[in-house]
Amino acid sequence: YAKIDITKDPYAELMAKIDLRGRPVRGNPDAKVTVVVYDDFQCPYCSAMHHTLFPDLLKTYGDRVRIIYKDYPLYEIHPWANHAAVDAGCLAAQKPEAFWDFADYVHFNQAEIKGQNRKIEAQFAALDQAALEQGRKHNLDLDKLQFCTQKQDDSAVKASVKEAEELGVSSTPTLFIN
Repeated sequence: YAKIDITKDPYAELMAKIDLRGRPVRGNPDAKVTVVVYDDFQCPYCSAMHHTLFPDLLKTYGDRVRIIYKDYPLYEIHPWANHAAVDAGCLAAQKPEAFWDFADYVHFNQAEIKGQNRKIEAQFAALDQAALEQGRKHNLDLDKLQFCTQKQDDSAVKASVKEAEELGVSSTPTLFIN
């Protein structure tokens, strides 16, 4: 028999292991309900979830929910997912809204980014261009943004992947709710 302490939230301990510092929030940052999504920008299932779940979730629950994305690129099968995660992080470092606009763009335009027979370097360039467009739209420091996207420091992405694996994440999208 498994004993469960029903006097406390059984998932509180698990949720406490998820580092949310510096992650952009969509919705009310102080909401009591938190949805943490381990996402891969190139994953078609993540794209489908992003299209269907989150617009309705925010429309229905408004300021009662907050959504936070964490990185979990599936390196073996999605060659540009890591690059997209780094570009998204570069945008988030300057303005969270730019992160979310980039996330929306990438999830809605995966086929366009991949292109037909487009080499991986061209796919990276398409992602960098999309990040730059978001930078312009949100009046970011473009020199700082370009330096960040060109540097491609993926240490934060790797830390997110390590954290996810320690939590038992093995596929995308994976959601944790409260």
